Amino acid sequence: MDKIKVKKGNLDKITMDNFTAEKVEHVHGGTYVGERKDGKFEGEGTYFYKDGSKYVGQWKDNKMEGQGTHTWTNGEKYIGEWKNDEKHGYGFYTWPDGESYVGQWENDEKTGQGMYTWSDGDTYVGDWKNDQRHGEGVHTWSDGDKYIGQWKDDTREGKGMYIYADGRIETGEFKDNNLVK
Repeated sequence: MDKIKVKKGNLDKITMDNFTAEKVEHVHGGTYVGERKDGKFEGEGTYFYKDGSKYVGQWKDNKMEGQGTHTWTNGEKYIGEWKNDEKHGYGFYTWPDGESYVGQWENDEKTGQGMYTWSDGDTYVGDWKNDQRHGEGVHTWSDGDKYIGQWKDDTREGKGMYIYADGRIETGEFKDNNLVK
């Protein structure tokens, strides 16, 4: 088993064989503990923000890059892929009120395929663009109503089918969330 050496009087620096983890104050006021390359955050590391938030994961060139988990002090949490300090790729985001999103991200926004669940039990499964329902998708309300069809900028827009909880069905062209023909 490798030995861990702590230098007397210097608990901000821990050495394990050839690995050194230094506690360093960051320009934004937080603290980074982890691997470095050429003086930059690189590899595995943890960033502790002054407000108590924390990121644990992979870094590249001083930025969150790869797999990581960001936990905010308000209870929000993101587990997934990062690129250039932004949520990018596949990830899971949760809010303290019980809402969640699992799916694709691009440049910090829900974009691609994903599923959103609201705290009241409503769900949407389908296409996203720029943090909005956009493309093909299914929204199911907690009362049993369901819309299957096209979305544009978070609005039912285009061909679709609305199925009421009592079994009635309306199909046709939707605009601004309303059936128009």
